[in-house]
Amino acid sequence: MERSLRMDVISIYVPSFFIFVGMSIISPILPLYAQSFDVSYTMVSLAISIYAFGRFLADIPSGWLSDKWGRRPLMIWGTVLIAAMAFMNARATTFLEFLAYRLIQGVGSAMWMTSRTTLLADVLKPSERGRVMGYFQTFQLLGSSAGPVIGGYAAGMWGFSSTFYLYAIFGLVSLVITYLWIHEPEGITKRRHEASFDWPTAKRLLSNKSYSLACLATFTIFFMRTGIRSTMIPLYADSELGLNETEIGAVIAYSTIMNLILAVPMGHAIDYYGRKPAIVKSLFVTMFAALAFPYTSDYFTLSLAAVLLGIGTSGAGQAPLALATDATIDEPRGISMGMYRLFGDIGFMVGPIILGVIADNMGLRAPFYFTAILLLVSTVLTQVFAVETYSKRSDDMAKRRAESAS
Repeated sequence: MERSLRMDVISIYVPSFFIFVGMSIISPILPLYAQSFDVSYTMVSLAISIYAFGRFLADIPSGWLSDKWGRRPLMIWGTVLIAAMAFMNARATTFLEFLAYRLIQGVGSAMWMTSRTTLLADVLKPSERGRVMGYFQTFQLLGSSAGPVIGGYAAGMWGFSSTFYLYAIFGLVSLVITYLWIHEPEGITKRRHEASFDWPTAKRLLSNKSYSLACLATFTIFFMRTGIRSTMIPLYADSELGLNETEIGAVIAYSTIMNLILAVPMGHAIDYYGRKPAIVKSLFVTMFAALAFPYTSDYFTLSLAAVLLGIGTSGAGQAPLALATDATIDEPRGISMGMYRLFGDIGFMVGPIILGVIADNMGLRAPFYFTAILLLVSTVLTQVFAVETYSKRSDDMAKRRAESAS
């Protein structure tokens, strides 16, 4: 399929920017907003995990439906749910009501993310997956970088509810762009897989080492992102260091800005050096970042730890997805991507709950140590058992050897 830069920008990059602005606007205040309902740390963590549970419920059905109905309809209806539930969250009067809206919003997010990931897997060739996903990640991170700062200032000036209204507005912008500009390639529109999700399909996918370890890596990264980045860092900064909402939003933005700076170089590195080295190095550096947070004592040192976290996670989104996509070229695309996202959303869901329980019983430093151990385990398993799927460097070396032999 022939693609132009203009098509990539409009259909791949721009809608993701607005979705991620909205998602990240609430990140600095979400734990504090949940805490305003006078609940425990564990219940605060549930406010984040219930969103992941909605995604967990919808990931595989969304993948299956995207194979049956197409990617675009799922993206449109997913964006509708995201925007509508953001508006309702701003008007929630009880914690239970707030949780219900977060659950439905998670379903909408799964519909959008799974169909978007599947469309990327459809249109990208192995030789460009890391690079284009790097640009895709850049636009997401531009939104994620702006969001926490906007959310922190909005919460400080107009209160916590204002961030959810802003989230709804950005969701509507993304909906308009998706409806007007995103079109599925003709070949994909005409193709409808007859495969359904069942245990033999799952077993076949998980028996693929590259795919299963990509799933493990994305589980670990999502566990860290929601458990540490979205939950424990704001709580630790507020309770242990006494930082305000604006400072917390800035700290989270520093991590995202480092992701932004390194996303494109990492994308090229993923294509050139391979998926496996990028995953291993990302997990390893992220482990050291997790260990650094408990030793921070003020805004400056917390910011340095956040920068290290941003360096570590700079390839954590593109590399596992590229590995999983390469490894499932002959599988039903929507189902394989839905299952891949399922693992990430399990980490998204259980991370805040597990770390919230640990924080309630052992203090706000213990969750960082626990996460570092999990990252180390994932690093070792990937290094030992993962099978590389594509490396331009290896391909070039093989071609040179073949030419020399001939």
